[in-house]
Amino acid sequence: MNRSGTDANDGRNMSLNPRRYDVRELRRLAGTRGGVDEAARERRPRRPNGSRAEQAARSAAFTEILRRQRGLRHGLDGERPYLRTVPGGAVAEREITDWIGYLVDVGGHLRSRDALAYYAELGWIAPDVADALKRRVAGFDTPRHDRPFTPADHRISLVSIVRIVSCASEQ
Repeated sequence: MNRSGTDANDGRNMSLNPRRYDVRELRRLAGTRGGVDEAARERRPRRPNGSRAEQAARSAAFTEILRRQRGLRHGLDGERPYLRTVPGGAVAEREITDWIGYLVDVGGHLRSRDALAYYAELGWIAPDVADALKRRVAGFDTPRHDRPFTPADHRISLVSIVRIVSCASEQ
């Protein structure tokens, strides 16, 4: 082969340009059926929650938990339930409203009540707190999504609980 990319024996251009090839011919040569690679069909779909934005949000949420937990004067001493009473005050009320609104918006009214009962079972909130918050669920509009909660949704709930507890400790 010489410097111009041609073979000295026949003069044809030996450079490869992938744009010049017929995709159907390449698939036929590769031995695939119907133009779809079987190996690609067998691959499991990539999970959508692996995005950088979600990872950053998850990291920020846990950083927020740690920061607030360390800054508490009382209330969150590591013993469960973390949220023992529904705190009063405008800031706590806003946090509670935001959290319950999030639960209803994502999971609907029934799933939100179930999630609150689940958080009481886990020891994140006291049973009396769960009952009080369940009564508030009905006051929220019809949800936009109404889907089952994901682990990420439960992590957001834990962050919300810590925020609410921190409001109680600042009173």
